[in-house]
Amino acid sequence: MVVRLVPGRFSKAQRAKQRSKIILDDAALSFKTQQRYYNALRLVLPYFESAKNIHQLDDKVCNWVRSMWRKGESLVYVADGLCAMHFYEPWTKHKVPRAWKLYSVWRRIEMPSRAPPLTLHLVRAMSGYELDHGNHEMSTILVLAFHCLLRTGESLQLTTSDFALGNKTAICALKHTKSGKRNAANEAISITDPIVLESIRSLVMLRRQQNALGCPLWTGSNTSFRKRFKQLCDIFDLSSHGFRPYSLRRGGATHLFQTTNSMEVALLRGRWESSRVAKIYISDGLSYLPSIRLSSKTSSLFQKYFYISPQIG
Repeated sequence: MVVRLVPGRFSKAQRAKQRSKIILDDAALSFKTQQRYYNALRLVLPYFESAKNIHQLDDKVCNWVRSMWRKGESLVYVADGLCAMHFYEPWTKHKVPRAWKLYSVWRRIEMPSRAPPLTLHLVRAMSGYELDHGNHEMSTILVLAFHCLLRTGESLQLTTSDFALGNKTAICALKHTKSGKRNAANEAISITDPIVLESIRSLVMLRRQQNALGCPLWTGSNTSFRKRFKQLCDIFDLSSHGFRPYSLRRGGATHLFQTTNSMEVALLRGRWESSRVAKIYISDGLSYLPSIRLSSKTSSLFQKYFYISPQIG
Protein backbone atom coordinates (compact mmCIF):
# COMPACT_ATOMS: atom_id res chain seq x y z
CA MET A 1 0.00 0.00 0.00
CA VAL A 2 1.36 3.42 -0.94
CA VAL A 3 2.54 5.62 1.94
CA ARG A 4 1.31 9.20 1.75
CA LEU A 5 3.85 11.82 2.81
CA VAL A 6 2.69 14.92 4.67
CA PRO A 7 4.69 18.01 3.56
CA GLY A 8 6.69 19.61 6.34
CA ARG A 9 6.60 16.59 8.64
CA PHE A 10 9.55 14.72 7.20
CA SER A 11 13.11 15.66 6.38
CA LYS A 12 14.51 15.28 2.90
CA ALA A 13 16.36 12.11 3.98
CA GLN A 14 13.18 10.64 5.50
CA ARG A 15 11.18 11.34 2.34
CA ALA A 16 13.91 9.75 0.21
CA LYS A 17 13.89 6.65 2.44
CA GLN A 18 10.11 6.23 2.16
CA ARG A 19 10.09 6.89 -1.56
CA SER A 20 12.72 4.21 -2.10
CA LYS A 21 9.99 1.60 -1.44
CA ILE A 22 7.68 3.03 -4.09
CA ILE A 23 7.95 2.77 -7.88
CA LEU A 24 6.41 6.04 -9.01
CA ASP A 25 5.07 4.63 -12.29
CA ASP A 26 3.31 1.76 -10.50
CA ALA A 27 1.85 4.08 -7.85
CA ALA A 28 -0.54 5.50 -10.43
CA LEU A 29 -2.62 2.32 -10.20
CA SER A 30 -3.76 0.18 -7.31
CA PHE A 31 -2.49 -3.39 -7.21
CA LYS A 32 -5.91 -4.77 -8.18
CA THR A 33 -6.18 -2.38 -11.12
CA GLN A 34 -2.69 -3.37 -12.28
CA GLN A 35 -3.74 -7.02 -12.24
CA ARG A 36 -6.88 -6.26 -14.25
CA TYR A 37 -4.92 -4.21 -16.78
CA TYR A 38 -2.25 -6.90 -17.22
CA ASN A 39 -4.88 -9.60 -17.78
CA ALA A 40 -6.77 -7.50 -20.33
CA LEU A 41 -3.60 -6.31 -22.04
CA ARG A 42 -2.61 -9.89 -22.81
CA LEU A 43 -5.84 -10.25 -24.79
CA VAL A 44 -5.45 -7.14 -26.93
CA LEU A 45 -1.66 -7.26 -27.35
CA PRO A 46 -1.57 -9.67 -30.36
CA TYR A 47 -3.92 -7.35 -32.29
CA PHE A 48 -1.96 -4.29 -31.17
CA GLU A 49 1.34 -5.77 -32.34
CA SER A 50 -0.12 -6.85 -35.69
CA ALA A 51 -0.60 -3.20 -36.67
CA LYS A 52 2.26 -2.28 -39.03
CA ASN A 53 1.70 1.44 -38.56
CA ILE A 54 -0.43 3.86 -36.60
CA HIS A 55 -3.01 4.05 -39.38
CA GLN A 56 -3.80 0.34 -38.99
CA LEU A 57 -4.09 0.47 -35.21
CA ASP A 58 -7.79 1.35 -35.00
CA ASP A 59 -8.76 -1.39 -37.47
CA LYS A 60 -6.78 -4.03 -35.58
CA VAL A 61 -8.18 -3.04 -32.17
CA CYS A 62 -11.70 -3.00 -33.66
CA ASN A 63 -11.13 -6.58 -34.78
CA TRP A 64 -10.23 -7.45 -31.20
CA VAL A 65 -13.42 -5.87 -29.84
CA ARG A 66 -15.51 -7.78 -32.41
CA SER A 67 -13.69 -11.00 -31.50
CA MET A 68 -14.46 -10.47 -27.82
CA TRP A 69 -18.11 -9.90 -28.69
CA ARG A 70 -18.36 -13.12 -30.75
CA LYS A 71 -16.66 -15.19 -28.04
CA GLY A 72 -19.14 -14.07 -25.40
CA GLU A 73 -16.53 -12.28 -23.29
CA SER A 74 -17.44 -9.67 -20.68
CA LEU A 75 -17.46 -6.00 -21.64
CA VAL A 76 -15.26 -5.22 -18.64
CA TYR A 77 -12.30 -6.87 -20.40
CA VAL A 78 -12.74 -4.56 -23.37
CA ALA A 79 -12.82 -1.49 -21.14
CA ASP A 80 -9.75 -2.67 -19.21
CA GLY A 81 -7.92 -3.54 -22.43
CA LEU A 82 -8.51 -0.14 -24.03
CA CYS A 83 -7.66 1.73 -20.82
CA ALA A 84 -4.53 -0.38 -20.27
CA MET A 85 -3.37 0.29 -23.81
CA HIS A 86 -3.71 4.05 -23.26
CA PHE A 87 -2.05 3.87 -19.84
CA TYR A 88 1.04 1.98 -20.95
CA GLU A 89 1.20 3.55 -24.42
CA PRO A 90 -0.12 7.14 -23.98
CA TRP A 91 0.49 7.96 -27.64
CA THR A 92 -2.46 5.70 -28.53
CA LYS A 93 -5.00 8.11 -27.00
CA HIS A 94 -7.43 9.41 -29.62
CA LYS A 95 -5.93 6.93 -32.11
CA VAL A 96 -8.65 4.25 -31.78
CA PRO A 97 -11.95 6.19 -31.98
CA ARG A 98 -13.85 3.43 -33.81
CA ALA A 99 -12.82 0.88 -31.18
CA TRP A 100 -14.27 3.11 -28.47
CA LYS A 101 -17.37 3.56 -30.62
CA LEU A 102 -17.83 -0.23 -30.72
CA TYR A 103 -17.39 -0.32 -26.96
CA SER A 104 -20.14 2.32 -26.59
CA VAL A 105 -22.49 0.37 -28.86
CA TRP A 106 -21.83 -2.83 -26.90
CA ARG A 107 -22.47 -1.03 -23.61
CA ARG A 108 -25.71 0.44 -24.92
CA ILE A 109 -27.26 -2.81 -26.14
CA GLU A 110 -26.07 -5.09 -23.34
CA MET A 111 -27.23 -4.12 -19.85
CA PRO A 112 -24.51 -4.30 -17.17
CA SER A 113 -24.97 -6.77 -14.34
CA ARG A 114 -25.39 -4.40 -11.41
CA ALA A 115 -25.87 -5.61 -7.85
CA PRO A 116 -29.56 -5.13 -6.95
CA PRO A 117 -30.22 -3.02 -3.82
CA LEU A 118 -31.08 -4.59 -0.49
CA THR A 119 -33.80 -2.97 1.62
CA LEU A 120 -33.38 -1.63 5.13
CA HIS A 121 -35.75 -4.22 6.61
CA LEU A 122 -34.00 -7.17 4.97
CA VAL A 123 -30.57 -5.94 6.10
CA ARG A 124 -31.72 -5.55 9.68
CA ALA A 125 -33.35 -8.98 9.69
CA MET A 126 -30.19 -10.57 8.31
CA SER A 127 -28.15 -8.68 10.90
CA GLY A 128 -30.45 -9.87 13.67
CA TYR A 129 -30.13 -13.47 12.46
CA GLU A 130 -26.33 -13.26 12.54
CA LEU A 131 -26.34 -11.74 16.01
CA ASP A 132 -28.67 -14.44 17.31
CA HIS A 133 -26.23 -17.05 15.97
CA GLY A 134 -23.17 -15.44 17.54
CA ASN A 135 -21.80 -13.84 14.37
CA HIS A 136 -21.37 -10.34 15.76
CA GLU A 137 -18.84 -9.28 13.10
CA MET A 138 -21.16 -10.05 10.19
CA SER A 139 -24.13 -8.57 12.03
CA THR A 140 -22.29 -5.26 12.49
CA ILE A 141 -20.85 -5.00 8.99
CA LEU A 142 -24.26 -5.56 7.39
CA VAL A 143 -25.92 -2.57 9.09
CA LEU A 144 -22.77 -0.43 8.96
CA ALA A 145 -22.17 -0.88 5.23
CA PHE A 146 -25.83 -0.17 4.48
CA HIS A 147 -26.02 2.95 6.68
CA CYS A 148 -22.66 4.41 5.59
CA LEU A 149 -22.90 3.38 1.93
CA LEU A 150 -19.59 1.54 2.17
CA ARG A 151 -17.95 -0.38 -0.64
CA THR A 152 -17.22 -4.00 0.28
CA GLY A 153 -13.46 -3.47 0.46
CA GLU A 154 -13.93 -0.41 2.67
CA SER A 155 -16.07 -2.40 5.12
CA LEU A 156 -13.53 -5.20 5.41
CA GLN A 157 -10.58 -2.83 6.00
CA LEU A 158 -12.13 -1.12 9.02
CA THR A 159 -10.74 -1.70 12.51
CA THR A 160 -12.24 -0.72 15.87
CA SER A 161 -9.69 2.11 16.10
CA ASP A 162 -11.27 3.78 13.05
CA PHE A 163 -14.31 4.86 15.10
CA ALA A 164 -14.78 7.91 17.33
CA LEU A 165 -17.88 7.06 19.35
CA GLY A 166 -20.15 9.67 20.92
CA ASN A 167 -23.37 9.30 22.87
CA LYS A 168 -25.70 9.78 19.91
CA THR A 169 -23.39 9.90 16.89
CA ALA A 170 -20.03 8.55 15.76
CA ILE A 171 -17.41 9.19 13.11
CA CYS A 172 -15.96 6.43 10.96
CA ALA A 173 -12.55 7.15 9.42
CA LEU A 174 -12.17 5.72 5.91
CA LYS A 175 -8.59 5.21 4.76
CA HIS A 176 -7.31 4.32 1.31
CA THR A 177 -10.74 4.60 -0.32
CA LYS A 178 -11.28 4.79 -4.08
CA SER A 179 -12.20 8.48 -4.05
CA GLY A 180 -9.67 9.24 -1.29
CA LYS A 181 -6.81 7.91 -3.42
CA ARG A 182 -8.03 10.03 -6.32
CA ASN A 183 -7.95 13.17 -4.19
CA ALA A 184 -4.92 12.23 -2.05
CA ALA A 185 -6.91 12.50 1.17
CA ASN A 186 -8.48 10.27 3.79
CA GLU A 187 -12.26 10.41 4.21
CA ALA A 188 -14.72 10.08 7.07
CA ILE A 189 -18.44 9.44 7.39
CA SER A 190 -20.91 10.05 10.19
CA ILE A 191 -22.98 7.39 11.94
CA THR A 192 -26.35 8.66 13.12
CA ASP A 193 -28.51 5.52 13.18
CA PRO A 194 -28.87 4.41 16.84
CA ILE A 195 -29.00 0.72 15.87
CA VAL A 196 -25.76 0.96 13.89
CA LEU A 197 -24.14 2.98 16.67
CA GLU A 198 -25.18 0.41 19.28
CA SER A 199 -23.87 -2.43 17.14
CA ILE A 200 -20.47 -0.75 16.68
CA ARG A 201 -20.25 0.11 20.36
CA SER A 202 -20.99 -3.50 21.32
CA LEU A 203 -18.36 -4.86 18.96
CA VAL A 204 -15.78 -2.41 20.31
CA MET A 205 -16.62 -3.58 23.84
CA LEU A 206 -16.19 -7.18 22.72
CA ARG A 207 -12.80 -6.39 21.17
CA ARG A 208 -11.76 -4.66 24.40
CA GLN A 209 -12.72 -7.76 26.39
CA GLN A 210 -10.65 -9.84 23.97
CA ASN A 211 -7.75 -7.36 24.25
CA ALA A 212 -7.89 -7.02 20.45
CA LEU A 213 -8.82 -3.39 19.76
CA GLY A 214 -6.53 -3.21 16.73
CA CYS A 215 -8.23 -6.13 14.95
CA PRO A 216 -10.40 -5.57 11.86
CA LEU A 217 -14.16 -5.67 12.27
CA TRP A 218 -14.10 -8.71 9.99
CA THR A 219 -11.31 -11.05 11.07
CA GLY A 220 -11.77 -13.50 8.18
CA SER A 221 -10.76 -13.19 4.54
CA ASN A 222 -12.61 -11.31 1.81
CA THR A 223 -13.58 -14.66 0.31
CA SER A 224 -15.03 -15.91 3.60
CA PHE A 225 -17.12 -12.74 3.88
CA ARG A 226 -18.58 -13.20 0.40
CA LYS A 227 -19.20 -16.87 1.12
CA ARG A 228 -21.05 -16.04 4.35
CA PHE A 229 -23.08 -13.35 2.59
CA LYS A 230 -24.16 -15.89 -0.03
CA GLN A 231 -25.08 -18.36 2.72
CA LEU A 232 -27.23 -15.69 4.37
CA CYS A 233 -29.06 -15.06 1.10
CA ASP A 234 -29.68 -18.80 0.80
CA ILE A 235 -30.94 -18.98 4.39
CA PHE A 236 -33.37 -16.11 3.76
CA ASP A 237 -34.48 -17.58 0.42
CA LEU A 238 -33.16 -14.56 -1.47
CA SER A 239 -30.81 -16.30 -3.93
CA SER A 240 -33.07 -15.72 -6.92
CA HIS A 241 -32.65 -11.95 -6.56
CA GLY A 242 -28.90 -12.07 -7.16
CA PHE A 243 -27.92 -9.94 -4.17
CA ARG A 244 -24.19 -9.39 -3.72
CA PRO A 245 -22.16 -7.66 -0.97
CA TYR A 246 -22.24 -4.45 -3.07
CA SER A 247 -26.03 -4.59 -2.69
CA LEU A 248 -25.50 -3.12 0.79
CA ARG A 249 -24.03 0.09 -0.64
CA ARG A 250 -26.59 0.32 -3.44
CA GLY A 251 -29.43 -0.42 -1.06
CA GLY A 252 -28.19 2.18 1.41
CA ALA A 253 -28.00 4.82 -1.32
CA THR A 254 -31.47 3.95 -2.62
CA HIS A 255 -32.94 4.09 0.91
CA LEU A 256 -31.23 7.40 1.64
CA PHE A 257 -32.68 8.95 -1.51
CA GLN A 258 -36.14 7.63 -0.63
CA THR A 259 -36.02 9.15 2.86
CA THR A 260 -34.43 12.50 1.94
CA ASN A 261 -35.64 12.89 -1.67
CA SER A 262 -32.24 14.50 -2.28
CA MET A 263 -29.85 13.20 -4.91
CA GLU A 264 -27.19 15.59 -3.58
CA VAL A 265 -27.32 14.07 -0.07
CA ALA A 266 -26.92 10.56 -1.51
CA LEU A 267 -24.13 11.75 -3.80
CA LEU A 268 -22.13 13.30 -0.95
CA ARG A 269 -22.63 10.42 1.50
CA GLY A 270 -21.84 7.83 -1.15
CA ARG A 271 -18.73 9.81 -2.15
CA TRP A 272 -19.42 9.48 -5.86
CA GLU A 273 -17.20 11.62 -8.03
CA SER A 274 -19.86 11.94 -10.73
CA SER A 275 -23.49 12.86 -10.17
CA ARG A 276 -24.28 11.09 -13.43
CA VAL A 277 -23.04 7.75 -12.06
CA ALA A 278 -24.91 8.25 -8.78
CA LYS A 279 -28.16 9.00 -10.61
CA ILE A 280 -27.83 5.87 -12.76
CA TYR A 281 -27.19 3.66 -9.72
CA ILE A 282 -30.00 5.11 -7.63
CA SER A 283 -32.57 5.27 -10.44
CA ASP A 284 -31.77 1.69 -11.42
CA GLY A 285 -32.04 0.68 -7.76
CA LEU A 286 -35.44 2.29 -7.38
CA SER A 287 -36.72 0.48 -10.48
CA TYR A 288 -35.72 -2.87 -8.96
CA LEU A 289 -37.56 -2.47 -5.63
CA PRO A 290 -41.08 -3.30 -6.89
CA SER A 291 -39.84 -6.69 -8.13
CA ILE A 292 -38.69 -7.83 -4.67
CA ARG A 293 -41.18 -10.40 -3.42
CA LEU A 294 -40.70 -12.16 -0.09
CA SER A 295 -41.36 -15.88 0.12
CA SER A 296 -43.12 -17.37 3.15
CA LYS A 297 -39.73 -18.51 4.46
CA THR A 298 -38.27 -15.01 4.12
CA SER A 299 -41.30 -13.44 5.79
CA SER A 300 -41.08 -15.91 8.68
CA LEU A 301 -37.38 -15.16 9.27
CA PHE A 302 -38.02 -11.45 8.91
CA GLN A 303 -40.68 -11.48 11.63
CA LYS A 304 -38.40 -13.46 13.94
CA TYR A 305 -35.17 -11.48 13.56
CA PHE A 306 -36.23 -7.89 12.88
CA TYR A 307 -34.68 -6.48 15.06
CA ILE A 308 -32.55 -8.14 17.77
CA SER A 309 -30.63 -5.75 20.05
CA PRO A 310 -26.84 -5.98 19.66
CA GLN A 311 -26.09 -5.31 23.32
CA ILE A 312 -23.62 -7.70 24.93
CA GLY A 313 -24.63 -8.96 28.33
